[in-house]
Amino acid sequence: MADRKASLEALGEVLWASIQAADPEKRAPLAAQYRATLSELADLDGKKGGKVDPLDEIAARRAARGGAAAGKGRPAV
Repeated sequence: MADRKASLEALGEVLWASIQAADPEKRAPLAAQYRATLSELADLDGKKGGKVDPLDEIAARRAARGGAAAGKGRPAV
C-alpha cells in the first residue's frame, strides 16, 4: 500500500503542475483526474467518502475553468 500511496502522491504533483501549465480549455480533464487522485489517496488513508481539502478542491476548480490565478503570467485579453 505504501508504494501505491507514493505513486498516487507523485501523480498528484504531476497533475497539479500540468493543470497550472495547461491552456484553459485543456484543464478540465486534468482537474477531474486530479480530484480522482486526491479521492483515492483519501480512501487509502481511511477517510471514507473521499473528503478532499476544501482549498485543494477550490484550486482545482479554479484551474479547470481558467480562474484568475490559473492564468498568472499571461497578458490580459
